[in-house]
Amino acid sequence: MNDGMIAYMLKCEVTKLSGEQRELYRFITELEDALAEQAETVEEFRRLLALHSPFEQAAYRFNLSFGEVSSLMQKIEAELGDKIKARCERAKWLDYTDCLVGESGQADKQVFLFLNE
Repeated sequence: MNDGMIAYMLKCEVTKLSGEQRELYRFITELEDALAEQAETVEEFRRLLALHSPFEQAAYRFNLSFGEVSSLMQKIEAELGDKIKARCERAKWLDYTDCLVGESGQADKQVFLFLNE
């Protein structure tokens, strides 16, 4: 499964989270993504994470303790991981080689991904 499909499935599963879980997850991941874009190296990203802790900001924003935020994010990420894994296992590749013929008269291999949600 390619990274684009995994990202698509993650986005779909995030929309299915409860309101509070979805808000917390998006808040933290958006802050992390913004820090990642600012950083030029992995070390700089780690430094920015420590300096601007998205978990501490989320704790303040959602009126939770740091431990509660950490625990909730672990649960959310585990749930998302399980759901994406299940979707990947249900995914079926359909080969339409025999159905599609190119201009040269030879069949060009065409493969489509069918996701069984």
